[in-house]
Order: sequence, then C-alpha cells, then structure tokens
Amino acid sequence: MWKNDEYIYTKGILGSIAKSYDHIYNGIETKSGMLLEANTLSIAEYKADFDRALNAIGQSNWTGEIDNKEFIDFRYFGKLQCIVIADIYGIDELESWGFYDVPRLRGYAYSVMVKFLNTGETGFVSRSV
Repeated sequence: MWKNDEYIYTKGILGSIAKSYDHIYNGIETKSGMLLEANTLSIAEYKADFDRALNAIGQSNWTGEIDNKEFIDFRYFGKLQCIVIADIYGIDELESWGFYDVPRLRGYAYSVMVKFLNTGETGFVSRSV
C-alpha cells in the first residue's frame, strides 16, 4: 500500500508473498485471488524485502532458498522464522513440531516483519514468544 510516496507493508501483503513464494515470479496473489503484482522487477523487490525481514526476525540466516529443502532443514531457525517458513511450505499442522497457538504466533511474526520493513526496527523480545 502506498502512502505519501512510500510503500507501507502490511501483514496481509507478507502473507500473500509467503503463499506465493515457490512460484513468486508468476505473480503475487492476495487472499481474494487478485493479482498484487506481475512485474518481475517489482516482484524481486517484494521478495528481497520479505527475505530481509524474515532474516531479521530470527537467529539463523534466511537465504531465500527453498528448492531441494524440507521444512525439517530449518529446525535450527528461530521460532518466528519457522512459523513463516511453514507458511511458505503450506504447513498448517505444527503441533507435532512443538508449535502451539500457531495463528497467534504467525500474526506476531508477520507483525514483527512489518515493523522491520516499515521502520527498520525489530522490536521484539525472543523470550516472550
């Protein structure tokens, strides 16, 4: 969403990027099925921002590589990073991985990513998660 010539990220936009991640260069679809972006250069910017934010909210280095990897390959990433990575992989059942109250954690993870992208701050305390 544009505001005063500045792009403002929302949790919804980041969720749409995650859902489209494995085929992102075909376009980013919103929950309502609308095409958010199809321009390859703009998509590259969205993906780069998403990757920077995902990297910023955890303890491990997110490189954006998901090809030839399984969800278990990210087990040493931070809890918030894993919640978002599970969204990329389309994994909803995370209780067996030790994650509880997943919708709340997912919302919080995206909120922290939004804050990072819009202000440059992470502003979270990992112990509270």
